[in-house]
Amino acid sequence: MIRWLVRGMLRDRTRSLFPFTVVTVGVALVIVLVGFMDGVLMGMMDMTAYLDTGHLRVVNKPFYDEEHLNPLDRALGSQKETGRWLKDNSDPQIEWTPRIRWGAIMDVPDEHGETQSQTPVVGMALDLLSPGSPELERLNLAESLTHGRLPNRRGEIIVGYQLAQSLKLELGKPVTLIGRTFDGGLATDNYVVVGFVRFGVFAMDKKMALIDLADAQETFYMPDMVTDWLGYFPTHVSFLDYDEYRSKLELRLKGLVEHSPPGWAHDDIPLALSILDQRNIRPITDKFLIIRKFIIGIFLFLMAMVLWNAGILNGIHRYGEMGLRLAMGETHSRLILTLVAESLAVGVVGSVAGCAVGGACTYFLQEVGLNMGDAFAQSGLMLNDVVRARLSTDGFIRGVIPGLTASVLGTLVAGMTIFKRSEANLFRELEAG
Repeated sequence: MIRWLVRGMLRDRTRSLFPFTVVTVGVALVIVLVGFMDGVLMGMMDMTAYLDTGHLRVVNKPFYDEEHLNPLDRALGSQKETGRWLKDNSDPQIEWTPRIRWGAIMDVPDEHGETQSQTPVVGMALDLLSPGSPELERLNLAESLTHGRLPNRRGEIIVGYQLAQSLKLELGKPVTLIGRTFDGGLATDNYVVVGFVRFGVFAMDKKMALIDLADAQETFYMPDMVTDWLGYFPTHVSFLDYDEYRSKLELRLKGLVEHSPPGWAHDDIPLALSILDQRNIRPITDKFLIIRKFIIGIFLFLMAMVLWNAGILNGIHRYGEMGLRLAMGETHSRLILTLVAESLAVGVVGSVAGCAVGGACTYFLQEVGLNMGDAFAQSGLMLNDVVRARLSTDGFIRGVIPGLTASVLGTLVAGMTIFKRSEANLFRELEAG
């Protein structure tokens, strides 16, 4: 009987090839769709985290309340001691890095040393000179350079390529940063422009400059001080878990406040923030998830309906066969069981093939990506020009469940009608066919 059923499935394409094709294509498309949408969302969050907020952020509350002013006098002291405490008292998979947010006027002199042009700029100071610094890879600076090189010694600066165009900057030429020191005095220092960078975010390309952390601490009189501690998770950590990590860190920070490092002011209050708490990311994420569920839900419904109808049509097409098998003495329940087993076998094989095809396509989009730079050029969103998918278990689960169940349920609904029809009527349909 088993050999006869297998031969029947292989010879009758309506019983095997069509359901197999529908299941394979449907499962593959669901996996790619889920992976691509997750990749777009996580790409936006990772880009924002790398350039600005971190996945987790520890910042002084007085600084955070007036962040738009870059109040350097509210920075956190005891950089080394604070960094050690964060590494020892937070999850070991979090990678902490110090940064300084600064603002200044960039003055560009002519050949006589007179001001040729100037404009306010916002800047970030980070570890650019240490060998193997993760910041270089995190911001993808080497590949983002449009001209010049990365800093390799003290006193060098890289700027956004649009800022360079507007100020008519030249590589190897000096610029002067005029800002405010930690103690409220006037900060002035000269830097040599060595590179132009395309961050991929319109506002940053037009106003952003990067210098080394040690240079910023010297220029703004901030020894052993930073404005931010940014924490980064590995890619396998879901953004849905960020709030949990933040809550745990908040509880431990209370103990640090009670025994604060000597370089802190008496009124310093460190805040623990996740990326969802900043830059209006949480509302954007909530809306994106709703749209994602809606789109995926519609697609899954359509795929389930196609497989359901395929199962029903396949069952109706086989009424004559059912009558013959019943006439040969096979019971109704055993007949239904074999039909469901056939559909389940096709669903399993189709789901495996769909997972292979969809997983391969999603992995390709994850590693190679899709260049959408022209579409995002003027958006102002922190999105990388190359949009990448993200391979996840959730995508496989969403694709496999309807692939396995829809055709089985369709076959089951169609097969249940044999209990209401006599063997003679079913056998008569075989003669008519």
